[in-house]
Amino acid sequence: MPIDHPRPRVRTRDTMALLIICTVVAGLAITAAALLPGYLRDGTKREAEAALHTFLDAATRGEPGWRDAASPMLAEAEPLGAPVIGDEQTADALHLTASYTAGDLAFDGATLERSDTASALVTIRYRHRIGGERGTASIPQRVWLTRPFYYGSTEPQRADAEKAPTAVGPWRVTGITLPATADRAARAASTLASDPRGSADDFACETPASALAQLADAARIDATLTSSCFFGAEDGTGVLAEGVDPDALVADFPAVDAADPATIPAELTRIEGDAMRALRPPFTQYLVADRYVVTFAAVTTDDDETATRLVRIEDRGDG
Repeated sequence: MPIDHPRPRVRTRDTMALLIICTVVAGLAITAAALLPGYLRDGTKREAEAALHTFLDAATRGEPGWRDAASPMLAEAEPLGAPVIGDEQTADALHLTASYTAGDLAFDGATLERSDTASALVTIRYRHRIGGERGTASIPQRVWLTRPFYYGSTEPQRADAEKAPTAVGPWRVTGITLPATADRAARAASTLASDPRGSADDFACETPASALAQLADAARIDATLTSSCFFGAEDGTGVLAEGVDPDALVADFPAVDAADPATIPAELTRIEGDAMRALRPPFTQYLVADRYVVTFAAVTTDDDETATRLVRIEDRGDG
C-alpha cells in the first residue's frame, strides 16, 4: 500500500505578512513591559512639573489660572491679583513685568510614587519703570508643591511608605519661601537706587513690614500720611496714584505692629526675604483696609547699603 506522505507546508504571501505582524506586536509588547514601570514613575515627575509651570506661567503674567494649580489655602490667602506679580493695577502703573527660570524638582519620598512633597529653586526676575527710570530686579525662591494620599477614606493624608494608597490627588503649589540652606549662596539683586535716609534705613525703612508700621503709626497717631521711606521726594510726591484720597486713606489705616504677624495686612506678591542674607524681596505689596495696595521696593542707597522704599499706593475702590 503506497505511503501518503504529508504535504509540505505552503507559505503564502498572506501567511508571511501575518508572521511579520505577530513578530512586531510581540516585540512591542516586550518593549512596553520593560518601559512601562519607568514611564509610570516619570508620570509623577511630569505631573509635578506641569503644576509648577502652570502656576508660575500664570502668576508671572497676572493671569487667574494660577489658582487652578494652587492649593486651596494659598488661593484663599491671595485676595486679589497673583503671587509674584501682585496687583494688576499697580503692575500697570509701575510698568512691572515678571519672568522666571526653574531648577529641577526635588522629591521628599524614597520613591517618586510615594512622594507627597516636592520643591524647586526658582529665580524670579522683574522689569519695571519707577521714577522715570527703567530697572531690573531678581530674587531666588523655593516653590513648594504637595499632593494628598488617600487610604480607604476621603480624608487626605501624608504618604505612607508601608501602605498602598487607594487614590492619590493632584500636585498643587502650596507656598513660596526663602531658598533652602543648601541654596544660601543665592542672592537678590536690584538696580533701583535711592538716596540714603540716615538712621531710618536701619529702623523704619529696614523691612517692608517696619515701613508699613511707621506709615500706620503716622496715620493713627498724627492723622497724617507721612513716612521716612517714600521713594523720591521725602513728602511722597509721585507715590500716590491719581485719585487716592489721602484723608480717606489715613482714616482707614489699621494698626500695624511689625513684630506681630496677625496685624500685618494680606501680602500679595508672596515673595519672602531676609535682609541679613542679602535676600530682600524686590517688591512687597500689602492690601490695606481691603482697598489700598501699598507697594514697597528694595533699593540700594548711595552709600552702598540696602533699604526699603514706598514706591506706590493705589486705590482699588470699594469693590
